[in-house]
Amino acid sequence: MDNLNLYEVLGVAPDASDEEIKKNYRKLAKEFHPDKNPDAGDKFKEISFAYEVLSDPEKRRIYDRYGLKGLQEGAEGFSDASEFFAQWFPFDRVSPGGRGRRGGKVVVKVELTLEEIYVGGMKKKLEYKRQKLCPKCNGDGGPKEARESCETCGGAGQAAAFTFMGLSAFDATCPACDGRGFTIKEDKKCSPCQGSGFVEEKMKRDLVVERGVPHMLKVPFANEGNQMRGGEFGDLIVVIAQLDHQLFQRRHANLYMRDLEINITEALCGYTHCFKHLDGRNVCLGTHPGEVLQHGHIKMVRGGGMPVFNKATDSGDLYLKFKVKFPENDFATPAQLAMLEDLLPPRQQVVIPKNAEEVQMADYKPQSRQPDDEDGQSPHFEGVQCQTA
Repeated sequence: MDNLNLYEVLGVAPDASDEEIKKNYRKLAKEFHPDKNPDAGDKFKEISFAYEVLSDPEKRRIYDRYGLKGLQEGAEGFSDASEFFAQWFPFDRVSPGGRGRRGGKVVVKVELTLEEIYVGGMKKKLEYKRQKLCPKCNGDGGPKEARESCETCGGAGQAAAFTFMGLSAFDATCPACDGRGFTIKEDKKCSPCQGSGFVEEKMKRDLVVERGVPHMLKVPFANEGNQMRGGEFGDLIVVIAQLDHQLFQRRHANLYMRDLEINITEALCGYTHCFKHLDGRNVCLGTHPGEVLQHGHIKMVRGGGMPVFNKATDSGDLYLKFKVKFPENDFATPAQLAMLEDLLPPRQQVVIPKNAEEVQMADYKPQSRQPDDEDGQSPHFEGVQCQTA
């Protein structure tokens, strides 16, 4: 599913017009409808999914730019694949109030820097579009005498759909007529809404950023989403997306500074490091001479992390991991090495057995994985992965 090309599924070009997309969908939906072609369940599912995305201007824009992965991973505010695909499989069932094809919910993603989340308190201005009933035709799409029975669902307003995992069929909202059971003749369609019964409305609102707000938090605003056929409005859902940071990594309320590179002198004789924290403070940390920092050593600064969400006085911790960089070969003379050895802990004394074979070591340089040999074994064991034909 992740590699699905929605334009190819509907047999249209990426620059196809809305009318071309609708025309091809209707043709394919009739050809592969389960009532006529019981073995085409997967194909019908793909066709319906492709139309659901490409017939929505905002979803189509996101798909064109980011692909399915962009829709799934936050461009529409879905935190995982199951939530993303649940938007279409199964499709919205018809409710007494009539939800409308796009449903009532509008999802808007807001990207915040780690600095903005750390400090909090600022206002973000949001601009988004929502659908509302067309004032010219009152949501009918055109005059009643211009209505004709929907070819896809036969006027029922419902069409067979399938759950995402498996092919268990059930009745769901027909995506061709949006559950109305009828479409409007082409030459009689209401001009503002093009027969859909809905027009777009530009909306604005302010979002106050709270300190320590979690990544992918969903903030709801009641009745600020799409208007549905029954007249009621759905909710606006604002999804907070945290941007990557050059210095810090965040996990809940804790911050991590990885691979702080230090040399052997700093590791043994004392180390000082200064950095700018997320609120602009200059922070300096260090060790005293004789305090050894080992390679991979982790230190912690209590309370140096992010503010805890909804707990203004609490903070997480800051963790720092050190990477010791050793000097190059022949960095000192024999006399200097002798002096250095006097200062360092003694090395282990080794007695070489008589008749022992002495061999030379060479530096290991990782190479690209080679084809397997005749026994099916690869000399680079750590690079071997299972493959399937």
